[in-house]
Amino acid sequence: MELRRLTSDDLTACSDLAESRSWPREEDKWRFLLTHGEGWGLFDDEGLFGTTIATRYPELTSVSMVLVAQRRERQGHGRRLVSRVLDTGVSTLFATDMGRPLYEQLGFHAVGFTDIHTGVFTAPVSNRSHVAGPADLDDLVALDAKVTGITRPFLWEWLLAKGTVRVSPDGIAGGWQVRSDRYLIGPVIADSAAAACALIADSAAGNGSVRVDVHDPEVVAFVRAHGLESQGTPTWMVRNADRLPGDRTRYHAPLLQALG
Repeated sequence: MELRRLTSDDLTACSDLAESRSWPREEDKWRFLLTHGEGWGLFDDEGLFGTTIATRYPELTSVSMVLVAQRRERQGHGRRLVSRVLDTGVSTLFATDMGRPLYEQLGFHAVGFTDIHTGVFTAPVSNRSHVAGPADLDDLVALDAKVTGITRPFLWEWLLAKGTVRVSPDGIAGGWQVRSDRYLIGPVIADSAAAACALIADSAAGNGSVRVDVHDPEVVAFVRAHGLESQGTPTWMVRNADRLPGDRTRYHAPLLQALG
C-alpha cells in the first residue's frame, strides 16, 4: 500500500473511483482541484482506492473529495487520508451523513448545511445583471474575501477565463460547465435572498441542466418552485474555530463544496 501525492496523471483513476461510489464522473473538476489544491491518494495492487484534496487558503484549509473504494471501506483509510491534510489551523468541509461521525471524531463540528439542487431552471431572467470581464477581477476578489473571509483570486481568475461571472447592483454569481450535461452555478454572493434568486435565474438562463447548492429558505423555495429538485443536504463543518469566517449571511451558494 502506498500513500502519495496525486497528479494530473491520476485524473482517470480519480474519476473511476468517484464513479464506483456513485459520484458524478467530473474529470474537469478533479483537474481544477488538483491544480489549485493538494491531493493525496492511497494505492494498492489494484490501483487507486482512496483520495482526498486540501485547498489551502491563507485563512483556512478546505478538505474535499474524501473517497474510499468499496473493497477497502471500513478499514480506517478515510481517517488516514483526512488526517494527512489536517494541521493546527482552521479547516472546513461538507459531510454526508455517513462521513459526519468520522469528522466529529477528528474535531470538526457542524456550523450549517447546504441543499444540493439540480434540474432545468424555469424562472425568467431578471435583467438586473451583466457579464463581468477581466477589469472586474479586483472587485470580485475583494467582495468574495469580505463575505467568505478567505482570499482566493485564482477562483475568480479561472471563472472569468473558463466560465461566466455575472454582476448586479447587489451581488455577484459565477458559473461553469462542470460537465457536458451540467452547468454549476456559484459562488452566489448577494445582499438579500431576493437578489440571490435574481442572480441564479440570470446565471441559469440558456444553460440547460444546472446545479446550485443553497441554504436560505427563501432561495430554496425559489429554486424548487422553478424546476430544481433536492439531491441531498450535506452538513457544513469546521475544525479549530467556533464558526466560519466572513459575513456568511450574504454567501448564498459555493461554486464547489470542495472550495468552501
